[in-house]
Amino acid sequence: MSIKTIPRSAFNRLVPQNPALESCMVEQVEWFSDTSEKSLGAVAKGKGMAGWNCVILEGDQEGTFQVRKVMSNFFSLEDARVDLLLSMVESEKSNSANQPNLPALLTSPAPSEVIDGNYETTDIELAV
Repeated sequence: MSIKTIPRSAFNRLVPQNPALESCMVEQVEWFSDTSEKSLGAVAKGKGMAGWNCVILEGDQEGTFQVRKVMSNFFSLEDARVDLLLSMVESEKSNSANQPNLPALLTSPAPSEVIDGNYETTDIELAV
């Protein structure tokens, strides 16, 4: 999975006015996305000495983002950023592991009867 930094405007376009997000983030300072823009992350300055927070949001099929994970009480921006990025990668791995294996169609070389023109057709799909 590839994670990229995105501007605040791109983040706000994908997640307009999310009260759950705003309640745990005082001042957002960095925003991240996977390449498909289905997983988003933000780092924010909170209150207090250990006041850095981060959040991961996951998009559903309709494109609505829900808070998946909130992490708080980091002592530095760097600590919060590293934990967020590692958590986003781990989240993507667990999502991929939960996906069902779908059958794949197999094709094989044409038998000699097909090449010679003496054949009957059947529509058989092979699944792996």
